Order: sequence, then C-alpha cells, then structure tokens
Amino acid sequence: MRPFPIVILCAGIGLPALADTNVRAVTLSTAGLAMIEAQASLSGDGLVLPVRRTDIDDFLKSLRLSGGGNAVPMLTLTGPGGLEDSFATLPFDADALQNLRALLDAMTGAPVTAARRGIDVQGRIMGVRDVPCATDGQQGCIALALRTGAGQIRQILLDDATELTFSDAADSAAVDRGLDALRAAGQGQMLDVQLSMTAPDTTPEAQDISLAWLQSAPVWKTAWRAEHGPDGMVLTGWAVVENATGHDWRDVDLTLATGAVQALQVQLYDRQQGARKLADMAPPALMASAAMERSVAFESAYDAAPVAMDDGDSFSRFTLTTPVTLNAGDMISLPFLRETLEDARLTIYRGGTGAQHPMIAVVVENPLPLRLPAGVMTLYEDGRGHAGDAMIPELAPGASETVDFARDTAVSLREDVAQIETVQSARVVDGVLIAEERLEQRTTYRIEGAAQGARRLTIAHPLRQGWTIQTEGGISGLDDIRFTVDVAEGAMMSYNVVEYRQTQRRVALLDLDTDSLNYWSDRVDEGDTQALLAQMQDLRAQEASLQRDITRLNDTETTLIADQERLVGLIVQLGDDSATTQDRRARVDAIDEEIESGRTEIAAASERLDAIRSDLRALVLNAD
Repeated sequence: MRPFPIVILCAGIGLPALADTNVRAVTLSTAGLAMIEAQASLSGDGLVLPVRRTDIDDFLKSLRLSGGGNAVPMLTLTGPGGLEDSFATLPFDADALQNLRALLDAMTGAPVTAARRGIDVQGRIMGVRDVPCATDGQQGCIALALRTGAGQIRQILLDDATELTFSDAADSAAVDRGLDALRAAGQGQMLDVQLSMTAPDTTPEAQDISLAWLQSAPVWKTAWRAEHGPDGMVLTGWAVVENATGHDWRDVDLTLATGAVQALQVQLYDRQQGARKLADMAPPALMASAAMERSVAFESAYDAAPVAMDDGDSFSRFTLTTPVTLNAGDMISLPFLRETLEDARLTIYRGGTGAQHPMIAVVVENPLPLRLPAGVMTLYEDGRGHAGDAMIPELAPGASETVDFARDTAVSLREDVAQIETVQSARVVDGVLIAEERLEQRTTYRIEGAAQGARRLTIAHPLRQGWTIQTEGGISGLDDIRFTVDVAEGAMMSYNVVEYRQTQRRVALLDLDTDSLNYWSDRVDEGDTQALLAQMQDLRAQEASLQRDITRLNDTETTLIADQERLVGLIVQLGDDSATTQDRRARVDAIDEEIESGRTEIAAASERLDAIRSDLRALVLNAD
C-alpha cells in the first residue's frame, strides 16, 4: 500500500458563528496563531462580530479589511471597564435595576405616569415608603408618592396592577442603557465587536467585504512515518490539527504553516494607566496635549481617517478631523496614518549574541517630518499570509531601525574569537618600560548555508569603543558595522572580521621578577632594550641564586642551633663525665664553629646580593 498524508481534525470549543460572515480560509502556524479569512455583507447598519475575550488583543492588533471603497472602517466594542463606566454616567447603580424601590429612590424628581385599574396619574417622584398590605399575612407592600402638575401629592400603591412609565425620554434611555450594559456584562467570555463604515459625504450601501485576523490557536503537530520499500525509505508526515478557532469550517482552504515566526502578545484591550507627575496647584500658562500611543497602518484597501498632524519639541500630535461618537465604556479602533515605505528586508546575524540562526528583519525608515509612533507591527506577505510580528520604537524624522520578525532556521552560524598581542615598539625612560602594543581580535563567522536556496546574509558585527575595524567593505552604524555575504545553497564557508586597537603599557623594570623579564624579553625586538632586558635577566638570576643560598644557610643555622641546645640539655641532665658526655661536649664546640662559618657565608652572600641589586638599579636608571 502506498502511504499518504492524513489530516486529523479535532473538534474545538463551540462558539457562536460570526454574524453574516462566511469563513473561507484558515491558516494555522506553529507560532500558536490562526489566521482567519472570511467574507461578509456589510450594510449601513454595520456588522456584529462576536469575539472571544481571550482573542480580543490579537483581533485588535491584526484585523485586515478590503472591499470597502473609500469608506473608513471603525470597530466599536464595550471596553474592559464597560459596566462600571456605563453606570458612572447614569443616575442609578447596577443593583438598582434589579430592585424597583432602589431604582425609584435613585430617580427622585423624575416625571412618571402611574396607571392602576384604569386611572392614570402623572407627576414627579417624591419617594417610596412602606404601607400596610390589604391582604392579611402579606408583607413588603410599598407605595409611590407623586407630586402632580397641580401641586397635589398622590400616593399610588405599587403592586401587580400598577404600571409605571418614565415620561422623560432621557430617563427612559438611561434605563435602557443600564440594561444594555448588564446584558453585555452577562455575555461572559464573548465580546460583540461592531464593524461599521463611515464615508466623508455619503453613507455606504450594502457591499461585500473581506476580513482577515489573527487569534490564538493550538499548535498543529506532525507525526512522521518512515517505511522501507523497494526503492528505499518512504517518509510520510501526518498532520494533527485541532479546530479550536471557535468557528465552524465549511469548505475552507486550510493552510498549515511552519517556521520560527515571532508572534508577540500585546495588551491592546485591557486598560493601562500611564504614570504622570503630580502638577503644582498653580495653573500653567499653556497645557500641551500628551502624545497618545499609536501604531502604523501600511498598505490597505481602506483609506485612513483624515488627521491633522503637527510636531513639537517633545511630542507629535495626530488630531482626527472627523468627529467621533462613542458611549462611555466603549472602545474604538480605526486607521489614522498611512505611509508607503520601501520594503527593505534582510537576513541578519547579530554578532556577539551567540545565536545559532540569523533573523529575518525589515529596515523601517521614518519618512515623515514628525515622529513615527512606536507600536506593534504585524507583517503579511502577499499570497502567504502572516509573516511575523515586530515592535517598532518611536522614530525621529529620517531615523531608521532594523526590527526582527522571524528566524531563518535554514541557516546556521557559529562564532570563533581569537586574540593576538604584538609589541610594536619599546623604550626605557626613567626606569620604566614603555611598550606600544597592538591588540588584534579576529572573529570568524562559520556559516552553514540553507539546504535549499541561496541567501544574502548581513553580518552585524558589534562596534567596540577604542577598536578599529580592519576588514574592509562594511557599512558603519551607531552600534555595529554590517558586512554583506553571499551564501550559496548548502555552502560551508567562513567570514573573518578583524579589529585592532593600539595601547601603551608602562612597566616599572625594578618591579619585574625573572618570569616577567622572560615574558617581555621574548616580545621586544629593539636591540638596546632587548640587551638591557638580557642583562637584567642575568642579574635577576644571580640575585635569585644568592637568595636561595642565604635561605639554605639560615635553615642550616637553625638546625645546628636546635641540635646544640638538645646536646647541652642532655649534658646538664646527666651531670657526669663519661666518654659519651665528653663526645657531646666536643660536638657542641664543633657546632659553634659551623655556626660561625655559616654566618660568615651569609654575610658574604648578603654583601654580594646588595652589590647585585645596586648594579641592577644603576643599570635600569642609566638606561635612557
């Protein structure tokens, strides 16, 4: 039987389908993301997209639209503090909508119409109080006090036969808004995102649009099968895919993507408060608007909302020229800036990081006369979908930044570093050896090319203060110098970057021992200086030999004295005049002579040592 690949689809979490949309394609990546592509019919009333709360950040970060003509898209949804923010603008709290007495107490003064058993009473709410119940055993009866337009105070029993209507449309709308907020909060893990279109002059008619966005998804997995056959080993990959997108797939184009795409998780929905300095109580003469966080929208099928832009010393401003209507607790998302940038992609390896693979990056240059805002950038490739995410820092006018969005795992690198020190010149001044040294560092980048496809690799070698790059052909930047290397398919090659620095070392010659003199003598080529070092080596060798002799003689004297004291102790202890005692006395006298002779040798050696040290000092100080 010939083996064949099989896709196993596991049922995911069941969620409501996108309203009025048709999912046409799904791309799953090993970065833990799914790219959903769908079609929908968008009318003037907009389109509601139910989105899981856990997916809302990716949705706001990545939504793409096409097919809407010149209209500006807008996303409206309940914010993270929607319930609290909604009731902050209402005359009652959330609990009041579940308690009639609390609601009426909060709405004191509001005009209402009370209808009970065919009688209508109109007036303003004065309050609610407890009253006796008409039926024995019944509890909790209340009555509403109203002040009529004629100044009368009427009391209406509130029971099942009583109907109340808020006469003021604003009060009725407030109750509706509170109920809507409670309903939205009760949806739990789902958020309704309202997609609408706004055109400068006209309201767009119903039209077909295409949508694409990213959301979190389980990583698809591969199980390989290796089978030996008549023609060799057959390797078959089995893909295991889980549909956890929350949307039913019906004849979708499923794409499985693999690679090292960088997928950033950014909090765009949750509320974030910026730290601000506490201002003085005195009002300033001029208040500057704070720059808001923003992200850049690149090529799209939609126009960006018109904005007025200006730049200050410490901030840039982007002011929407079209008025925005937004209820408390809701959010809005729309494009506000578009610039066409050169597609400057490169495969770059950053030296000194110890990374195994280079990164795929894009060079972003700010063409605006004002600051380009910082933010997360989601990259798409034509025909291939999501290419990765990158963070763009705030860029000054004309500034550029290289940002990484994926890793090229098909290419491998290794760095080997070697250093060579060379003394270029040496001289002696006032007993100090002044050596001019050249320190050279050679960094070897060992490159293993991709098995399929050649690469143009950019090596970003870090610049170090005080070092000069000797290798030619690089382009220097602020922090690195970049070399371009063409790597053939499957090639094994090396690229060397050589840098050096000149240093001057000052060494006091009289502080050098024999080993240090040998070190410098091997490195110095100048004849006079080398001859001086050789003489110093000879004198230091004699000095060391004399010091060893003096140490040996001192040790011998110490041993002789100890032996003499031991013999004298025995003679005193025995107190006789035996032959043995006489021999001990003779040995004591002989030790006296040996000690005296040794001290004479020590004195002579010390005298010679002082002479050598004097000669050494004179040699060094007179060597200029």
